Amino acid sequence: MKLLLLVWFGWLAFPVGLAQADDASVLIENVTLIDGTGKVPLAGAWVLVKGERIAAVSSQPQTVADSVRRLDGTGKYLIPGIIDSHIHLPGGRTGAGNRQMVMDPETGVKFLHGYLYSGVTSIYDSGNHGKYIEKMRADERAGKIVSPRIFATISLIAPLDGHGCCAGGIPVTSYSDAVEKLDALLQLKPDLLKFTRETRGMGLQARNMPLLPEDLFRKLIRYANERGVRTTVHVSNQSLARQAIEAGASAFAHLPYLDKIDSHFANLVAVRGIPISTTITRNEAAVAFYKEPAFAALLTPEELEAALHSERHVGTPRAAWMRTLRPIMFHNIRELYRAGAILALGTDRTHGAMPHQELKLLVEAGIPPLEALRIGTLNAAIYIGVDKDLGSIEVGKLADMVLLTKDPTKNIGNTTTIEAVFKGGRQIDRSQLNVVANRP
Repeated sequence: MKLLLLVWFGWLAFPVGLAQADDASVLIENVTLIDGTGKVPLAGAWVLVKGERIAAVSSQPQTVADSVRRLDGTGKYLIPGIIDSHIHLPGGRTGAGNRQMVMDPETGVKFLHGYLYSGVTSIYDSGNHGKYIEKMRADERAGKIVSPRIFATISLIAPLDGHGCCAGGIPVTSYSDAVEKLDALLQLKPDLLKFTRETRGMGLQARNMPLLPEDLFRKLIRYANERGVRTTVHVSNQSLARQAIEAGASAFAHLPYLDKIDSHFANLVAVRGIPISTTITRNEAAVAFYKEPAFAALLTPEELEAALHSERHVGTPRAAWMRTLRPIMFHNIRELYRAGAILALGTDRTHGAMPHQELKLLVEAGIPPLEALRIGTLNAAIYIGVDKDLGSIEVGKLADMVLLTKDPTKNIGNTTTIEAVFKGGRQIDRSQLNVVANRP
């Protein structure tokens, strides 16, 4: 019994699931490399990792010391670790409605293990209980938990009684009030600072929610930018998105989904280099997704039922309304892609398999699979602002990688055919992660 507890619950006390230290140098031989940049896949590639970083990428066999672990990549495909640029990690607050802030790291770690098991090696938390997500991020960076890399906004900025203000956000009422709260938040070093600019919320009913006055919104964006902190803004329509662009926002936390964007807006986003987190999955009825095999590894039947119930999507007016959003979102994805905008994979969901569904939806919207892979890796790193170190398999970058058994450029669903996951050059022992697939 003690041994079983160590296997299943040891991750609460110390990290498990990582390869041993002498596995830090590894050579992946004769693999088809899909490097995340959008380049044509390189067959017969040799990828050498030393320590945390990629030391060499070559089409020629590499001579290495006997101490370097060698993996045969023949017939396999190597992609960068997938990055989700919009999640809200469970464990920091209760569910929908009158949310309460909690501290439940055990739940958070379980979901983090689900991401790693699914090949997601970095996540950006786009709003949460500040103390909770700050702790989870600190624990990940200190190596106290086995987890994808955690990036976070810590606490988002919202108008009093506005969207996000009561779910871990920081409500502000005036410039002096906002500056005092912003200064305290900036001491916590958010990786990307989030604002909300939303009159409707994320539901069916028009709620006529308050906005920050536009002049105050501009001043606060400028205040953050002057202090070297990039900003992302929650928007749902083209008009409010334009206001955010004019205010100097660095990124968008959602694809506009309530109305079709025009080519001028798409070109403006592209020219300004403003990444957009796609989040198509957020506005899709969940039932079809949860039937995908990738979820069976992460959810018990009871958890699946609870997830479907909590979504309240099935057989409701909300589900019917959400179906009307798909053509709008697909149109907007295509317009932005044609304009050359930076689309970054984001789900606004919580399960590790959801990014694979987002990739499928991107392809269904008309994005070629190779470009969808870039959206799910390098572009998502650009969104967070960490593309110098993450998002592609290039010399000098951190070796966050996923080894697949089938070609994702032929069928994007093949991103789930995972043989190995690497974070910082070390292979994750997927058999030790706290997911349903590993339970007796």
